[in-house]
Amino acid sequence: MARRWSPGSRRWVVLTALVIVSAASAFAHDLRGTLTGADALSPSARATPARWRGAFWEVPNGALAITAPRSNVERDVAVVLTGASVAESRQPVTVPVEGGRCRPGTVLLSPGTTLTLDNQDLLAHEFYVVRAGGDERVVAAEVTSSRTRRQVSLPSAGSYELRDLRQPTFRCWLVAGPGQGRVLQPNATGAFTATGLEDGPYTVKAYFEGVERASAEVTVEGREASVTLAIGAAPAAPGAAPAAAPAAPEENHRRRRGH
Repeated sequence: MARRWSPGSRRWVVLTALVIVSAASAFAHDLRGTLTGADALSPSARATPARWRGAFWEVPNGALAITAPRSNVERDVAVVLTGASVAESRQPVTVPVEGGRCRPGTVLLSPGTTLTLDNQDLLAHEFYVVRAGGDERVVAAEVTSSRTRRQVSLPSAGSYELRDLRQPTFRCWLVAGPGQGRVLQPNATGAFTATGLEDGPYTVKAYFEGVERASAEVTVEGREASVTLAIGAAPAAPGAAPAAAPAAPEENHRRRRGH
């Protein structure tokens, strides 16, 4: 038999719900942040393998303009928040790959987390993983066809690079370690927001190319808090090898003519 609610009972339920929501809102606050110095970020160079040099212009040739690669704060910088009311992030992580790049350029995850590579490009990729600054593969190369996915798992905590045998200029950084809380997505101006936070201390970190570029402590207490991270200058990643110098114009020209 269905239970009937009297008008008075319904009003009591509605009022109780409003009180609960209001109480929760009173203890939930927002953190607003800004990244500065993004204009100074410069993507690291990577030497093109010899067998691919004929397909990539390395020096000006009088016909094609050569432009230096530029970073994009919205696409290349990752921000992570840890602290009082932020649970450890252990859910599977999906990384979209499109336009020959992954988004974001640095992926943060906890050790043992399943990483899904979602190839949204029209061409196949042949992804593999190495430790940052090295070339030994810790995840073997495997073809990921267009519009398909591949799941990988990193062997342990640390910094890694996701590379592609079919596209040598492709680079994506993976950082696995404890304390990977809530990932925040900055917009094109470097602004980011975390909502629904409880009072307490928090840590905000920003990563570029797998390297922590800035870190700040902030306390959320009874109001909206703000934080600014300066990410323009940072040391190179530990163990990173210097990029090889490009071939001289004459040598490069001979290579393309097959001499």
